[in-house]
Amino acid sequence: MNNKKTYIFLLITIIWSWTFWVIGLNYLTDGINQESIGKFLIFFFTGLYGPTISGIVTALIFDGLKGVLNLFKKVFIWNIPFKYYLYIIFLPIFFILIGIGIYKTFIGDIGSFDITAFLSIPAILWAGIYAGPLGEELGWRGFLLPELQKKHTNLKSAVIIGVIWFIWHIPLWWAPFGTLVSGESISFLPVITYFIMLMCLSIIITWLVINSKGSVLVAILFHLSINAGIALLFFPELNMDFKKIHLLSSIGMILFTGILIAKNKLKISTNNGYK
Repeated sequence: MNNKKTYIFLLITIIWSWTFWVIGLNYLTDGINQESIGKFLIFFFTGLYGPTISGIVTALIFDGLKGVLNLFKKVFIWNIPFKYYLYIIFLPIFFILIGIGIYKTFIGDIGSFDITAFLSIPAILWAGIYAGPLGEELGWRGFLLPELQKKHTNLKSAVIIGVIWFIWHIPLWWAPFGTLVSGESISFLPVITYFIMLMCLSIIITWLVINSKGSVLVAILFHLSINAGIALLFFPELNMDFKKIHLLSSIGMILFTGILIAKNKLKISTNNGYK
């Protein structure tokens, strides 16, 4: 692993994202209204592209145009075992259903089931792909993961990215949206739950990527599927408590991640031959 290469990537990522987010947050200091939210959104979405932009810039600096081309090629790796596409679709649904089940058992009524929510799925997915998935995954799983794998096991690489991923999101805790901690009073339980979620998701995405020839497309689609929370669309009365449902879904993530670790599903050669 080229430590300098990794550090440059992280430095550019943090400077880019945090600078734009802090500028955006500054527009909200005088109150949240349509105008201030509009200005914040510009800087919010620009900041989200920190990891991807940093991955491209760092690859260009150290490996030239060939390195950038190799990075982009990973977005077009689609010919993978079909079961991983099923995981992309059904794992996030499974996690949310566990969250809904826990909510119904211990918190309150989940309301009626709205079958017409099927109609809104394409719009939700189309709107969601421009945020985290495209802005992050080329950097986290396209650039950083292979760099870490040169020195560390797949599991340790995933854990390191999970910690970095968590730290990267911190400025957005003070935003009205952007993380499951955003828009609320910051307290220990949501923060630690959010940390656990990102750690689990980092491990799950790493498992998907290493079994999909290093496909960044798989990472993008899974990230999109998680963010969309499609199962939650069918329970419109839970919209007011959607953050709580997502946080409760961490139980399912923990269980699945535990299975991956217990069965050594990430314990394969650190050089997977897909770079």
